[in-house]
Amino acid sequence: MNPQATASARTLQKWTLLGSIFLSLPLFTQTALAAEVSGLLKSQTAFSLQGGGLQQQKWLLDLEYNDALGTGQLTAIGRLRFDTVDDLNPSRSARAESYSSIGGPWLSGKHVDAGLRELYWQYSAESSFWQIGKQQVVWGEADGLKLLDRVNPQSFAEFILDDFDDSRIPLWMINAQFTVAENATLQLLWIPDSSAHELAPEGSVFAFTSPTLVPTPVPGLSPIIDMAKAPGAIFKDSDLGLRFSNFVAGWDYSLNYLYHYVDEPVVRAQILGADLRVTQQYERSHLLGGSASTALGNWIVRTEVAYETDRYHRTQTNLPGVIEADQWSSVIGIDWQGWTDQFVSLQWFQTYIRTDSDDLVRKPRENTLTFLWESSFFNETLSAKWLQIHSIDHGDGIFRPRLSYNYASNVDIYIAADLFYGDQAQLFGQFDHADRISIGLNWGF
Repeated sequence: MNPQATASARTLQKWTLLGSIFLSLPLFTQTALAAEVSGLLKSQTAFSLQGGGLQQQKWLLDLEYNDALGTGQLTAIGRLRFDTVDDLNPSRSARAESYSSIGGPWLSGKHVDAGLRELYWQYSAESSFWQIGKQQVVWGEADGLKLLDRVNPQSFAEFILDDFDDSRIPLWMINAQFTVAENATLQLLWIPDSSAHELAPEGSVFAFTSPTLVPTPVPGLSPIIDMAKAPGAIFKDSDLGLRFSNFVAGWDYSLNYLYHYVDEPVVRAQILGADLRVTQQYERSHLLGGSASTALGNWIVRTEVAYETDRYHRTQTNLPGVIEADQWSSVIGIDWQGWTDQFVSLQWFQTYIRTDSDDLVRKPRENTLTFLWESSFFNETLSAKWLQIHSIDHGDGIFRPRLSYNYASNVDIYIAADLFYGDQAQLFGQFDHADRISIGLNWGF
């Protein structure tokens, strides 16, 4: 059989397998087993405020199956994503390169993604808890931006507009937690899945263009770009994580360590005659840090720090140059819930690159503020939300107002806006053309 026919046969097998799973899941509810099947359907339609017309028409279906398996519990979640407009993802051909040999969706096309989102078996013993399979692990106390929450990579198909639970990419791993004292837990992670961030492809609305993230083209040279490929050796390229958490004197705190491949590839270049050879490679880093939080009456104080070794940072040279330097990150957050149905949160993020170089594209020290206000009305059937992220050093950011209505116990409808501002050379300002208004619904069943 020729390679093209083999590829077609494999594609047909995937479609058949996927269809069988999605069609057969509801049938389990008719059995006498103690199985549970549930689902969540999300729909969002986004209208561009610049060019007019539709920017997005997305449908997201999650089907979850739970059942006893041996002495534990099995959970399987399948996901089907469909976008009729597809302006956010005009091409998915390079997407597979960011996934390891055991990760990634079963099917990925121009208008549809489908696959096994999560599949894990969990078991509780007297002093331990085990969760084995494809899953998410959330670390840290920060909201909106990530410091310690680096275990799972993220999809940036919509930059950071998606909920983290939806944009986080589950990984195959062994997640073991042990009770070592009355309030103390030790978590161990072995992650053989080295899948990395999924970036929006070139030409899409949320493709990165800022020089802080993307190398500037060199005039007169033809670029030859080698795509980054996620490390593939299951044992040699595994990530390892360790987290100790405890509750002492009114404080919840954690100490975290992660030995991992950073999920953004390092871009390097060299001149070969009239060509510019651009290579992309994932590099290892040690992440050490911790988090702490406490309640003081109506106030909650949160803090988080992270120290990362062997990070690579873009330089201002014509070639896609980088320098290696360690990086500190920190956040201090204050939450207030003094009035009924009101919640206010303020966070101050700071990053610091440990280098004396004056050739960095970004500043060695940068500060970001986030402000969140949430309120509910009419017996919590109507809720309003306002989120702003603002860069103090560059003056760019985003406003995200949202109004939601609980139409039924399992149905929410909403209208929201994503409004970027600032210099187009900066992180948020690069999407100033992507402002949008969205309407949508979430239906659980």
